[in-house]
Amino acid sequence: MGSGGLIAAAALVGVVAVAGGGFAGAEGPDEMWRERGLRVVDRAVRGDAECASHSFGQVQELLRAVPCVALERMIFTVTDDRGGTAVVFVAWVEFDDREKARGFKKVEDVHGTGDIVPLSGSLVQVKDVPFTALNYDSDVVDGVTVVIAEAENVAGGFTAEYLDDIASIAVRTPRP
Repeated sequence: MGSGGLIAAAALVGVVAVAGGGFAGAEGPDEMWRERGLRVVDRAVRGDAECASHSFGQVQELLRAVPCVALERMIFTVTDDRGGTAVVFVAWVEFDDREKARGFKKVEDVHGTGDIVPLSGSLVQVKDVPFTALNYDSDVVDGVTVVIAEAENVAGGFTAEYLDDIASIAVRTPRP
């Protein structure tokens, strides 16, 4: 995708094998959403060739010293049949070697050290919800890409544990 491009789509696609994390079998996120009675309603994706300007705190300081080679950010909503809605942010931060990716993940995983700036909720027809990083998961895929996922309640009162579960599924979302 071109730098700064914006794509809106209706559903997540692809199947990703799930390793560990307490989820049974090798399911992709689409199956996992269905099993939990959730469906993806809307999503927006943006790609950038630069990361530091889309981050803050110690994460930004690290990205200034150790630049990424690509950044993909996605925001989407999931809903249930009872009217509950959560907004989910996923970012793929790619580096040119494994050590840089591991170093980034080490800083990113510490709550309060900064973060990648989420896309605006207005892209998925929800009021901007502050992402607290309390409902968070991360992983390293392909050795050089760190995936981070965060989930926040919009309506319906999802519990913190359920939002953690949503983030754990979202981190397995295929890169756009």
